[in-house]
Amino acid sequence: MLNAIKKTNITRRSLLKVRIPLRVIPFILIIVTYNLVPHFLKIYMRYNFPHLPVELLETELYKQRSPKLVLHKHKPDCKYDEVLKNTRYLSPSDVPKEIVNFSEKGIFRGDYVPQHCNPIFSVAIIVIYRDRKKQLDLFLPYMHNFLRKQNIHYRIYLVEQQGKNPFNRGLLLNVGARQAIEDQFPCLILHDVDLLPLDAANLYACASAPRHMSASIDKFEYLLPYDYLTGGVLAIRAEDFVTVNGYSNKFEGWGGEDDNLFFRLKMHKIKIIRFPYRMSRYTMMWHRPERPNSARYFTLRENRQHAGVNARDGLNSLQHVRTRVVSAPLVKHVRVLLRCDTCQSIRA
Repeated sequence: MLNAIKKTNITRRSLLKVRIPLRVIPFILIIVTYNLVPHFLKIYMRYNFPHLPVELLETELYKQRSPKLVLHKHKPDCKYDEVLKNTRYLSPSDVPKEIVNFSEKGIFRGDYVPQHCNPIFSVAIIVIYRDRKKQLDLFLPYMHNFLRKQNIHYRIYLVEQQGKNPFNRGLLLNVGARQAIEDQFPCLILHDVDLLPLDAANLYACASAPRHMSASIDKFEYLLPYDYLTGGVLAIRAEDFVTVNGYSNKFEGWGGEDDNLFFRLKMHKIKIIRFPYRMSRYTMMWHRPERPNSARYFTLRENRQHAGVNARDGLNSLQHVRTRVVSAPLVKHVRVLLRCDTCQSIRA
């Protein structure tokens, strides 16, 4: 009997010894999960977001010139295979803080046409802007240097919001798109001013479907945050932009307009495509976070529940927006003034 009691006590002591590490195990698992799972997700998402195969890239590109582009019969068409095969990559740490001795050669009011060949692509690059002069001073020379190497016909539109009203990204992109479409550009590239491309192979051209160009941004450790992301840099055919009626004009402040655009594209059965990771890397210039749009979730829900809202709110509802186009050496500068009565008409 005594032996049995001793054995029982020994067993209980052993269990107590075991229970202590068992209690620690959940914490160990949490620590391991916290550290390792994101690491594996980064590796997977970085290289495995859906994208077009490299061998199909050139065939998927939207080869369309502006009718206003003057062609020269004695010049050959420009070639783009060397651009697409270029493996040159600029590390974010090597991006200059400023560009000195910048040459404006070949640029006239933001427009550039290569001289030795006839470009196949005509592209309007629409950049929205307010109160970020330091970023703009780097963005413009950097982008002109980058784009002139690609043998494309392009024009940079700088769409600047004036006044004190909340920044309205969707409306500004609509204004820029409207101007570019009036100028008969078949391809629109909607571009944030704080993003700079790092891959020489990132050809600035539209494809057969809207192309999300900035899938890999250094701020997000080159991860694609979610599949339906369209923000940052998006290349879209002008006809597709008109079909979906552009962006909603109701999203003031930060957030919501890109997700709404994805919903509009989805409604029209238009899919987003991407190029491979090594052709989609960007660096984001530092800036203070924008004030979030507290009403963005309500507006998103309203647009999803009432499809007719999208048909009335967008590219076709800019009648009350005042704009002024001014000449500048490196851009076609479109100034946009929103007044309170304009804001009310947009919100209604």
